[in-house]
Amino acid sequence: MPTKPSHATESLTTKVYNALRRDILACAIIPGQELSEGVLAARFKMSKTPVREALGKLRSEGLIKTYPRRGYQVASVTFRDLNELFEMRSLLEGRAAELANEKITPEKLDHLESLAHVVYDRAEKPSIMRFVQANRRFHEAIALASGNQRLHATVVQVLDELERFFHLGAQLRDVGLETSASHRKIVQALRKGDAVLARRNVIEEIEATQHGLILALTKQSSSLMELKPAFVA
Repeated sequence: MPTKPSHATESLTTKVYNALRRDILACAIIPGQELSEGVLAARFKMSKTPVREALGKLRSEGLIKTYPRRGYQVASVTFRDLNELFEMRSLLEGRAAELANEKITPEKLDHLESLAHVVYDRAEKPSIMRFVQANRRFHEAIALASGNQRLHATVVQVLDELERFFHLGAQLRDVGLETSASHRKIVQALRKGDAVLARRNVIEEIEATQHGLILALTKQSSSLMELKPAFVA
C-alpha cells in the first residue's frame, strides 16, 4: 500500500500551493511563465517533493500546464475564456441583483456603499490587490443577498476564474473611478427597490468591464508578456 504523506510534507505543500496560487491569480507570476521545481524549491527553502505536490494541485485546478521535457507553465488566458465567463456573469449576476432587491437589508446596502468607494494606485501592487478584493466582495455580497445559495456559489466560481483578468485589467488601465461610479449606481437602484434598474446597472457594469478589458489587451503587443513577473520561477 502507498504510504501517506507526513503532516510536515502536507504543511509545506499547502504553504507552496497557497503562495503560488495567490501569485498566479494576482499575475505576479504572469500567464505563460515557465516554472521550475528546482528554482521554486530554492525560493521556498525546501525539497522538491512539496513543490511538486503543490504544482500538481494547481494543475488539477487548470492554473498550470505540464509539458514533456519542458516542465511546468502557468496557463494562458484567452479572449474566449474572457467572453464566455463575462457572458455567464451577466446572466447570473443580473438575476442575483433582481433577487437581492427583494431581500437586501439597509445594513448590507451600507456595506456595499463602503465597498463601492474603494479606488487604487496602479503603481502599488498591494493597492491593486485591495481594489480587486473589494470589487469581488461587492459582487459576492449581492449574490449572497439573493438568498439562492447555488446562485451565490456559481457566481463565486466564475469570479475565481476571472480573477487573473481583474488583476490584468487593473494593471493595464486605471478602472478605479469608473468601477466606483458603477457600483454606486447599483447601490442606488437597490436602495430605491428598483429590481429592473438594479439588474440593468449590474449588466452594464459587467459589459463595460468586458469591453474595457478587450480593448486594453488588444492594444498591447504581446501584452501579457510585457507585464514584469515578480520573480523568475
